Amino acid sequence: MDPRYKALLPFLSEERSTRFEHVLESRTRHVCLVLENVYQSRNASAVMRTCDGVGIQDVHLIEDANPWVFNRQVSKGTPSWLTLHRYLQDPNPTASCIQQLRSSGYEIAVTSPHVNGKEVHELPIDRPIALVMGTEFEGVSDTFLEAADHHVYIPMAGFAESLNISVAAGIIMHDLSRRTHELPDSTWSLTEAEKAELRAHWAMKTVRKSEVILKQLKICPNTGNPLAEQ
Repeated sequence: MDPRYKALLPFLSEERSTRFEHVLESRTRHVCLVLENVYQSRNASAVMRTCDGVGIQDVHLIEDANPWVFNRQVSKGTPSWLTLHRYLQDPNPTASCIQQLRSSGYEIAVTSPHVNGKEVHELPIDRPIALVMGTEFEGVSDTFLEAADHHVYIPMAGFAESLNISVAAGIIMHDLSRRTHELPDSTWSLTEAEKAELRAHWAMKTVRKSEVILKQLKICPNTGNPLAEQ
């Protein structure tokens, strides 16, 4: 058990700690989401809420043109339960994000009405997949289009050419999550180490003044390692 979680467990209700275990059993890193310069923060926050709801843990944010601003009313606090990867200090956030995805073994699927695009149910999920969604107006950048292994689209039957980004993300992520959970558990589920790290992170988000409590107990809030005696 992570020392941080063990230390904070007495401050958690049984209902909350049970909820942690229930959510962890459905969490996956086999699918992740990339939001590239989404213009309206409330759209990005709504997409994050969907990620939490379907069990996707990781969201990568590219913000060099449009910064994301936390919107509690829309997100209902769900960013606290997700792992957000932000590239605020990188001179080229898009390139850094692509490099991180590649090094983590992800194939890249961009949302675009590409001539060789796949409908969402056709998108292969035998390997980890990163879904990339761009701005509401222009879509994903040329850099991501060039890096893409797959192009995915939602067929439209009406006069509108596209859906709101949060609606489109919900449709695609729900399908990817459903099919991912049909794979063997060893393919998509979190490792025990990942679960332990998230338990500690979530406990720190739940317990008031958790960092103060941990430091009083000589536990480093960032790592769980013992703090050196002063």
